[in-house]
Amino acid sequence: MKFKNRNLRAIAEMIIGDVQYFPYRSSSYITQFFEECDLDFVHDGSTRWCWTQERLSELLQEPQPTAHALPERFMHVLRVSS
Repeated sequence: MKFKNRNLRAIAEMIIGDVQYFPYRSSSYITQFFEECDLDFVHDGSTRWCWTQERLSELLQEPQPTAHALPERFMHVLRVSS
């Protein structure tokens, strides 16, 4: 499944806390967030939103349970971030 870049960036900015009502996450806290999601992603110190957007894009490439459904691990990230 593919999202528009602006939509993936908006989700990434929520995860890293660059938008109101979401906790700010520095590099180590971004890694910790993904660990809480049971994912082995380790932030490499690059631009936070860009790195997070790339990880979300990777998750969207995983198999979908049914047509027009989001991959389960992507959905799990959304659940944990809220």
